[in-house]
Amino acid sequence: MKKIFTLLVLALFVQVGFAQEETVEKKDDINTIFTKENLKFTGGYIAPEIKVGNVNEDMSLFVGGKMGFTFNNSFSIGIAGYGLTTNSNFDIDYAGNPNTPARIGMGYGGLSLEYTLFSNKLVHFTVPVVVGAASIYVYEDDGDFFYNDYEDIENSAAFVVEPGVNLELNVFKFMRLDIGASYRLISGTDLYYLQDEDLSDLSFNATFKFGFF
Repeated sequence: MKKIFTLLVLALFVQVGFAQEETVEKKDDINTIFTKENLKFTGGYIAPEIKVGNVNEDMSLFVGGKMGFTFNNSFSIGIAGYGLTTNSNFDIDYAGNPNTPARIGMGYGGLSLEYTLFSNKLVHFTVPVVVGAASIYVYEDDGDFFYNDYEDIENSAAFVVEPGVNLELNVFKFMRLDIGASYRLISGTDLYYLQDEDLSDLSFNATFKFGFF
């Protein structure tokens, strides 16, 4: 009798399990990684940012920023963009002149992803990455900072990926400060005077995030 009772109980549990599975499948026929139940929108931000690192062995400054939407207080997705603001001068052999002064122009941006660990703590860490495209120009430098009558020597598009790590401080409920480092990896350039490794380097970053978290 005990064995029969045990079998009946097991059969009942099996039927309930199949019924629940069938109900779920009827409710949502498509299985996905993220659902309304496990992916919750929790904030958004706009973040001006500065980056300092070498470009062609010349200490350079990038200015830009990013914006994103945050889910589950940990994962952010958005867009980012940065532009080279310093001269990055160097000499090249161009048009018969072996000491032609040249300048680098560069900008890059794309998809911004970031994971935040322990976001409610006063001090915590974030792991950002930017994946996108870069545009690089080499042009003749006329030496005039205020008025540039320059000649475009060459230009190229390239692929860029920039992973990093930040120490983040919750300053106010609407503001956070990030200090960290990232590595700008450029690949696929088609330039005569510059190579991928001339444009790739470690950067030190400062970011000010404004939004709701």
